[in-house]
Amino acid sequence: MHAVEQLLGNMLGWSVRFVPESVVAGDGPLLIYGRASVPGAFHISPCGWLSEKGVGPIDPEVAFLNDLPTIFLSEDGHLPFDPFAASFFLLSRYEEWLPIQRDPHGRPVTAVLHAARHGYLDRPVVDEWALQLAAAWRAFDPRVPEPQRKYKQVITVDLDNGLKYGGRPLWRLMGSCARDLVRGEWADLGERMRVLSGQAPDPFLIDPELKERIAMANAMVKFFVLAAERGEFDHAVPISASVYSKEVVALASWAQVGLHPSYRSSEREGLTASQKLALEAVIGSDVTMTRQHFLRLRIPGTFRELESLGIVEEHSLGLHDEIGFRCGTCTPYRWYDLEQDRPLNLFIHPFTVMDNALRDKLKLSPEQAVEKVLPVLERVKRVQGTFIGLWHESFLAHAGKHVAWRAAILRIIDAAKA
Repeated sequence: MHAVEQLLGNMLGWSVRFVPESVVAGDGPLLIYGRASVPGAFHISPCGWLSEKGVGPIDPEVAFLNDLPTIFLSEDGHLPFDPFAASFFLLSRYEEWLPIQRDPHGRPVTAVLHAARHGYLDRPVVDEWALQLAAAWRAFDPRVPEPQRKYKQVITVDLDNGLKYGGRPLWRLMGSCARDLVRGEWADLGERMRVLSGQAPDPFLIDPELKERIAMANAMVKFFVLAAERGEFDHAVPISASVYSKEVVALASWAQVGLHPSYRSSEREGLTASQKLALEAVIGSDVTMTRQHFLRLRIPGTFRELESLGIVEEHSLGLHDEIGFRCGTCTPYRWYDLEQDRPLNLFIHPFTVMDNALRDKLKLSPEQAVEKVLPVLERVKRVQGTFIGLWHESFLAHAGKHVAWRAAILRIIDAAKA
């Protein structure tokens, strides 16, 4: 039932009602998902996989319907594949419930994912399957309504540092200055001194020009704040620092603010809860959305914990070393717990592209990055999906070594305008 609701209700925006097979076609458009067809009903023949119990290894064969890659083929029915099983395989991240090759941070290696191995990682195939189903059903029965979808862009920014220079204790500031001197990094030293003396704004602040450019995109904007104590991979300014807490409050006045749970949060129970409380104390409102730092999470444990904490919107399911569609979709959807056999009260918002994947993993220049992202963006627009970019404040800095990346990201944001 969940797979059917996801595709027909969530992906296509239709109102779905489950009825006995005895109901006649005259009562409205009918779809039968079963072995036997029903006169007057659009027929999808199940491949049988969804009825299997437990979680076990599977590597679905890929075939092409015209140019559309499909899995879970079916010989009967009005479609030559089972779109409900196919979409559930990708949306549930079924292969990530099983042992899979991971990088040193515990993230799945993209190259071993089914979509990467079979060449459809750059396509939102779940959305394409839904639209293919809608087109075939509408051709069979003109009473079927058009899909209810609308393209939009969501701009998300991870605040991994908060500030580049401000909010640090004196001993750290002295050490950083000494390091700049030893390395001969005179530009950094000069910038640091200008910022600390109040002669220039911190480069990692969301400056007025950036805020205006974001506003021009007419997109939803979401910031994810790292509220952890300093650690090996957690380098943000403490949100208790007044100079930073004021910035976070200011951001919350015009954008949505969520939590960026720390590097170890998926391993140590209670860290996310304490960091959530700390951020809520600063912004004065409930925190209901997250994105894991380094995209580190455990399936199913992390999502169960987030649900228990009242998180309803999760933004971690994207690729750390490529661009494309880890979940096969560019449409937010409700997470399903395979072990507990139930949908959680948690919606997954998969992102399509991340800046440090473009620069650090794919080794692209800012110009090359724009050229690589635009065709994928067009695929999102084509299916009327949601384009979510994951950006970092360091890549959006108005000064420093990487200002060319700010211009490139703003070009992508402009191109993604609805």
